[in-house]
Amino acid sequence: MNSITEHYAYLSAEVKAFFDRQYRDSYALLDACRHPHTGLYADAYMTFGGNPDGRCSIAATGVGLIGLCVADLEGWDTQAAEKARVTLRTVSGEFDGCRPARDTFTGFFAHFVDMETGRNLGSEISTIDTALLVAGALFAGRHFRETAPDIARMAHDLLRSIDWRVIVANKEKGIINMVVKNGLGTAPLPAYNEYVIVSYLALLGQPENRDIRELWHNHFAEERMRHLPQALYRDIPVLTDSAEGRRFLSSFVHQFPFYLVPEYASSPAYREFFSNACQADRLKWKERSDVPSYVWGYGAGPNDGLHGGYHADKIGESPGHIASAYIVAGFLPVYPAGIYDLYALYRLHIPYDSYVNPADTEDEHKWKAAYKYGLHRYSWWHLAQPDRWYPTKVTLIDWSSMLYGLAAFKRGMVFFTDRLSGLESAETGGTSTAG
Repeated sequence: MNSITEHYAYLSAEVKAFFDRQYRDSYALLDACRHPHTGLYADAYMTFGGNPDGRCSIAATGVGLIGLCVADLEGWDTQAAEKARVTLRTVSGEFDGCRPARDTFTGFFAHFVDMETGRNLGSEISTIDTALLVAGALFAGRHFRETAPDIARMAHDLLRSIDWRVIVANKEKGIINMVVKNGLGTAPLPAYNEYVIVSYLALLGQPENRDIRELWHNHFAEERMRHLPQALYRDIPVLTDSAEGRRFLSSFVHQFPFYLVPEYASSPAYREFFSNACQADRLKWKERSDVPSYVWGYGAGPNDGLHGGYHADKIGESPGHIASAYIVAGFLPVYPAGIYDLYALYRLHIPYDSYVNPADTEDEHKWKAAYKYGLHRYSWWHLAQPDRWYPTKVTLIDWSSMLYGLAAFKRGMVFFTDRLSGLESAETGGTSTAG
């Protein structure tokens, strides 16, 4: 499948040149964060050097696997299949000297591990980060299934090596455990949120388990979507995790299930909620009279050097009003005009591949380093100020929205649904090998 969408085909030459550069750079950033031997991916790209960072994120490794599929499709990396194979061997514990830390009883992975040894770096055993890794593995398995069937086998074995039963905290209320400790699920979280992906992977991994089936079908399946908690922004219903409907979620929460759960990508109901989340994000930014219309995007990411550390920005809770360009990209399937918002930001403020400042070479160096791979988080109020903010890192899990959105804009959502749909029958026959 190498067809392109009409939206991409009809771009002007100038916008298409920008798109092509940013699209390729969405993969290049991931590749810069890949460990050359173990194939694990760092939690973040460090904008001022030291890449790949020594701290691997298991979720970022799942993103890296999807990135390899994009690179293979676009012809950017002739070694993509071999790189995916190495990564899957490592996370499967088959790479000498590197065994990513897992819960002994259930097989769930630690959130952060050492890039070279796999040692747990003091992090929790995380259900969502494990699910994002496995989603990337299954995606790669389907993508390379004809040219490298061993990748599909390793992905299937990884899915089946996990005892997904512990994610069910309360199947009647749709509550999912975020953390696993000594084989037991803890830290329950009510729906709706990105943990929909955990429920979906659990269904793929252990479809024979009644609790897992009921958790999915009673709360997250297509026919139940309109019963999920909702918050109103003006008169626009947006999915939320609060039964009272009093708060909003960061926009990435809506985007990850759209790309990684095929039932959500194909659902008219979810697409409507997804479009509503996009509209609410844009409209909230428009309330600020000093912000142009192309500045928007409530995402998550680091604010180092400006407003503390990592933060998931959302409507009503956005310290410093940091905008995330990758959120705009993530909404392109329902708001294709967003590509012109990204182009305006690039052309007018962050020409990352051509910026020069002869009067201040230090600024030029820092700006080029901070945005080496394109648009990500920025402070609108600091773009034209002498005390500009130079982001120190780009977290890969958040950057994934840039990769996914641009891939969908050019290739269509079929690129995602083809690689995750049908896994129930194609990948999950039999019973789980998990304990």
